[in-house]
Amino acid sequence: MTLNTHSWQEEKQLEKLDVVAQAIIEQGCDVVALQEVNQHQNSPAVDANILTNHTVLADNYGYLLQKKLMEYGYHYQLTWDFVHRSYDVYQEGLAFLTRLPIVEHEVIDLSDNYDVNFWKHRRAVRIKVTSQRGDFNLYNCHCGWWSDSESSFEDQFNRIKATLSTELSFLLGDFNNPSHIRNEGYDYVLQCGLIDCYEIAEIKDSGTTVIKNIDGWEQNSQALRIDLVLSNQPMVVKQHQVIFNNDFYPVVSDHFGVLVEVDII
Repeated sequence: MTLNTHSWQEEKQLEKLDVVAQAIIEQGCDVVALQEVNQHQNSPAVDANILTNHTVLADNYGYLLQKKLMEYGYHYQLTWDFVHRSYDVYQEGLAFLTRLPIVEHEVIDLSDNYDVNFWKHRRAVRIKVTSQRGDFNLYNCHCGWWSDSESSFEDQFNRIKATLSTELSFLLGDFNNPSHIRNEGYDYVLQCGLIDCYEIAEIKDSGTTVIKNIDGWEQNSQALRIDLVLSNQPMVVKQHQVIFNNDFYPVVSDHFGVLVEVDII
């Protein structure tokens, strides 16, 4: 599953966090990639078993989600990596929750002269997990816009691509490049050899993950598919389904999530 959580910018945030926890459990998610995982800069620190490059604070959305899952009796390992400051008072990051053992963890800077106070500077996170069918990589991505002169999607994605190996890898997240726009970010990803799991899914819906104007898409008035799950190898994708869209679980963010079932051979 991938979801841009828009955390602490939502009404009834804790109720929505509980919806996310229940969905993870009920859908049997092995790996969850979360973007915009925020914590307030003035919150107290917590001592928790979390893979991170930064101090985790008590209201960290990923940490609270992990705790909620544990309350329900489900144990997921958590990573949280700081990306940049947002909304003046928050530390924004990327989080993975996984019940597969993590054997590697890497933070990838997507900008030169990295400045955590500049909201357009971004990072990606790679983890390698091990399963009964072997090891594979997962990338958590929250990228910028194709035409941004300060920090372009093409440059950011090239930095992610440079770390890809021949091992099976999945790239999950908010790519901020609509799939219907030709000759921009989405097409560039495919030209780089990545496979969109939506396109090869045996069962799928519209794939739409944004339906209104949101942060970064203030002038938007159409349905967009910008939250993606990509693979570097062909495989069987049994199902690709939008989640948290009021048809399949209540809305919990300004993005809908994506739930993908793959058969790793």
